[in-house]
Amino acid sequence: MKNLLNGDNANFASISLQLFLNNLLSNLPETIALNRIVINNAVSSDFKMPIDVVTVIDELLTTVVTNARNTRISITAEKFIDIVTLSFEDCNNYNGYALSFSLMAIEQQARFIGGDITIKGAQKRVATVSFSFPDTPGKMQYTC
Repeated sequence: MKNLLNGDNANFASISLQLFLNNLLSNLPETIALNRIVINNAVSSDFKMPIDVVTVIDELLTTVVTNARNTRISITAEKFIDIVTLSFEDCNNYNGYALSFSLMAIEQQARFIGGDITIKGAQKRVATVSFSFPDTPGKMQYTC
């Protein structure tokens, strides 16, 4: 993990999103094989993420993979101004109820760091889980 860090100050270090995802996927081969999943990491190597989103992305990827069966998952990322949106599209949604419930456990942590998790098509064949977060730590804060 340390070799993925880039920056002088650990609080403001950034990590290559593509390399981080590849590293996480390499730790999940048993689950991926058992659940018969093909994963396409289409995230560009240009995307960087702040260090404070590491745990959320780790838990999010693990949740998506754990709840998938006999499917292909495409991982993409987009950036609009200073917000990065990481998306996981499952083209054969196995159990949207379980996926939605599992994501609830991560939502509070995502909001704490200024991010947001959404699921589109939870009860449909194609489901997309998205995580939007600021490209620099502490930039976006939610107020209630």
